[in-house]
Amino acid sequence: MSIHHDFSHITLKQKIVGKPKYRGNGNPSPRTNENKDNRIKHGKSIKSKASELSRFWKEKQEERVREQLPQIETGIPILLEIDPTSDISFLKGLGFEVVSEHGNGFVIVSNGDLEFATLIKKTDDFINEVSKRCNTPARIYAFHDDKDRVERICGANLLSIWGAILDDDIYEIDVSISCSGNIFNLEQPPEKENDVNEDEYKRSRKYLNWQKKYFEAYQKWDDLKYEREEQFTEFIEHYGGEIIGSFIDGEPKFFELCDSFSARVRISGKCIKDLVYNFSYIYQAEYVGDLSIGESYEIGAADINEDLEIIPPDEDAPIITVIDSGIQEEHKYLEPAILKEDSKCLVIGKTTVADEISGGGHGTRVAGAILYPHQIPKNGTYKLPCFLRNARVLDENNEFSVRTSIFPPLFIRSIVEDFTIKAEKKTKIYNHSIAEISSCEIKHMSPWASEIDLQTYLNDVLFIQATGNIYEHTIKDFYNEGNNYPTYLFDEKSRISNPAQSMQALTVGSINSESFETLDQISIGGKNEPSAFSRSGAGIWDSIKPDVVEYGGTWVKNKVGDSVDLVLSSEVCVELIRTSPTGPAYSKDAIGTSFAAPKVAYIAAEIQKIFPNASSLLYRALIAHSASWPIALNETFNSNETILRHIGYGLPDVTRATTNDEYRITLLTEEDNIIYGNEAHIYTIPIPSEILDIGEEYDIRIDVTLSYSAKPRNTRRKTSRYMSTWLDWRCSKIGEQIDAFEKRIFETGSSVEDDGNFKWEIGEQSNHGQAKEFSRSYSTLQKDWTTIKSNQLTDSFCIAVRGHNGWDGNIPAKYNLVVGFEAINRDVQIYSLIRNEIEIDDVLVEVEV
Repeated sequence: MSIHHDFSHITLKQKIVGKPKYRGNGNPSPRTNENKDNRIKHGKSIKSKASELSRFWKEKQEERVREQLPQIETGIPILLEIDPTSDISFLKGLGFEVVSEHGNGFVIVSNGDLEFATLIKKTDDFINEVSKRCNTPARIYAFHDDKDRVERICGANLLSIWGAILDDDIYEIDVSISCSGNIFNLEQPPEKENDVNEDEYKRSRKYLNWQKKYFEAYQKWDDLKYEREEQFTEFIEHYGGEIIGSFIDGEPKFFELCDSFSARVRISGKCIKDLVYNFSYIYQAEYVGDLSIGESYEIGAADINEDLEIIPPDEDAPIITVIDSGIQEEHKYLEPAILKEDSKCLVIGKTTVADEISGGGHGTRVAGAILYPHQIPKNGTYKLPCFLRNARVLDENNEFSVRTSIFPPLFIRSIVEDFTIKAEKKTKIYNHSIAEISSCEIKHMSPWASEIDLQTYLNDVLFIQATGNIYEHTIKDFYNEGNNYPTYLFDEKSRISNPAQSMQALTVGSINSESFETLDQISIGGKNEPSAFSRSGAGIWDSIKPDVVEYGGTWVKNKVGDSVDLVLSSEVCVELIRTSPTGPAYSKDAIGTSFAAPKVAYIAAEIQKIFPNASSLLYRALIAHSASWPIALNETFNSNETILRHIGYGLPDVTRATTNDEYRITLLTEEDNIIYGNEAHIYTIPIPSEILDIGEEYDIRIDVTLSYSAKPRNTRRKTSRYMSTWLDWRCSKIGEQIDAFEKRIFETGSSVEDDGNFKWEIGEQSNHGQAKEFSRSYSTLQKDWTTIKSNQLTDSFCIAVRGHNGWDGNIPAKYNLVVGFEAINRDVQIYSLIRNEIEIDDVLVEVEV
């Protein structure tokens, strides 16, 4: 037996590709069947509502002409309630264009025909039961009040001021417009017959017909975007408003996805109301929010130590771009790592890339946390782990460029273009310790978060994103209301902030590095518990957020008194670099998720050193894979759901992310993996007989982590419709051989009940696993783990990654898979045993070839 001492990660090589079998989606809602049984009554109700809307909108059009308001050619906006089990594409046949989905059967539609002729005709056919295919009106349950539609369009910030909006006052809002054109899921090409070669197949009529329809769909989207951007611009300009998104004259002001566009506008209150009530293709509007970054005070400071020698990073070290308030680039502790010639300022009216935030800076602290993630050295020599690029987007007042007219999706795109697409030495890791001050919306993905998702997919980058902070005054309000820690972390006002809901970003929360207590004061939360300010999940569409956590400090509060006072103490703050010489060089005087995120960025850089050519999806997978829940949490929080909401997959470990030991092995797909809808990839891991011995019962922990990205479409809800192709994974069951597993995946179909027979912590469905409120398939970072007895395994452990059609299964998902085995009692040397078995299998494969 060979002995391995490097304990490097092992490549997953054996892959079987095929077309998976899926189970059905269930039956229509009973309410639909009731409508069929009462078709005359239901049909008359639909016709009555259509006639009422027709009269109302005809009168409104005449009124707009009299008042010289901009002409509306976008149709009638309606909030429908439909059968939640239905494919929404049936609405096209009733004359509606779907603008956006809103969950639980609610859909915003537009009808361009004031007479509702198509709907009336189809409803008459339904009433008279002219054929078996005339029952689609039964799936329409209700036409809801326009007030309900407005509440679904407007974000919480805009709704909070809606009643106080004055016609002549000026506001900045972000607006999203649908251009779906009733193009739903794009079909995949016709199946190629086995006896037909590729050239013949692509010249065949059926393939050419499919290709023509496919390209026509994208052309229609482009045409609609052009047309509706023109309509939208004219509407805004009629009121004297302006589109203010770009920071460079002549650059595009719209953020575009395939079937929608978004913009930041400065408009009057009268324009806002007209836009929301009457521009039928609008599906999202939000008042521009304030920014959330860390808190700091000058305590426990230290000056630069001249005895310390700082060594620059290796020439080929990773480059992390810091998107923040700028950096003090001449700082002794930072300067050797800064690529000054690449620095960029995107704050309007500024040219300097310096960190001008008072009290020690913000971007400077973030940069320091990347370079010194554990502690700041006081003497000796210290080699910097990576290079930094400086992208300044905050001004000296902590005000985001959003408050000075830059639309966040556009600067995200510009920065990635400069530092990843165009740069000779490319950035793959971006630290983004910026978020809005309030909770994110969970109706539709925001333009900001969507752009992060899009750039991740198109350009293979990883955004390390802070969850955002619960502000001091909000925490005090919670306590004064009797809503104490940790209960207030469940409050809606404590949900993660925009853009932390991004499906592709690695979202980082904060936990306490220490506990602190005196006669008069006590830290909020103990060691390894969630920080007092760290925002919680779940994320949008019940995805797991935050993904991981790091140490970011906490508040200290008074023990007695009628009101709560919050202070910072060096005992619980994280040590960070500060701007100098106006202040000390470093100090323990700040807290925030802003400073937890860069510590995770450091881990990503360490992984990049080992896998410089691998996808950034692998970096994200290994970070999550290395994470674990601190033991203290299991004593404080009594359910897995609670822990997941607060800290996601837990605290990552750079050692576990980059190497193994004799009792733990990590296997991964290092190369880029592409998978389409209706495709499955099976990986097999040989398990040696020494582990399977029936007489032994080693406790083996199995971890599986899937990290994937796909192209987003923002007018749809849920991960399965937001992504062009969405993925999940299945594993072999206890005692299941590889041939039986293949048959289950490719022929008979794998249901949730077939999910390995293991007690997974999360599970494939929200009512399975140990965390009943969560499903791993709701996220694009899908980690799960279980502990089994070694003799429950077979000679091959199998994992299937399955591709499902989203809105366009022809646009593939990209993924990386990581699988780990660990002897938790350190009683069997699992690394050497499995590695040797893999090497034997590789030799056998070569001999067979």
